[in-house]
Amino acid sequence: MKKLLLKLIGPLLAVIGVFGLAGSGIVWNFLGRSLGLPSTVISLLVLTLGFALLRPLARASASIAASDSAPASPSKSEERKKELDPSSSEMKWELTTAESIAQELAESQKLVEVALPVNFASEKLLPGQGLPNRKRRPGASLKLYKMMAGELFDTK
Repeated sequence: MKKLLLKLIGPLLAVIGVFGLAGSGIVWNFLGRSLGLPSTVISLLVLTLGFALLRPLARASASIAASDSAPASPSKSEERKKELDPSSSEMKWELTTAESIAQELAESQKLVEVALPVNFASEKLLPGQGLPNRKRRPGASLKLYKMMAGELFDTK
């Protein structure tokens, strides 16, 4: 329990210091310098203490990583050599995820039919002629507009 408390006290003080600085800025703006200055100083002290307590955690994690990279016992290394011995007939090649995905993609590409590129421009664009243009005629929606416009210019 004590180790857990020591591990959590550094990050906790750092968080309290950060939020304390934010709060002290608000206090300074709304309540003045008399309360803002002491709260800022206290927040900075708590933040500094939090950072100081975080430093041993960084050293401890580095030492854990160093101990993990230390060589294993000779009996384990001999077992690994036996497992990786290329002369053994039981050795199987296992594909990684990327290799299996690449293999699946290659197989699916073999099954895809090749599409011929088709261009319709040669049929529609002939030399000496413009694009085909339909004549547009007003539809039923224009009928109401014509009636309204006609009423405006009616003389009674």
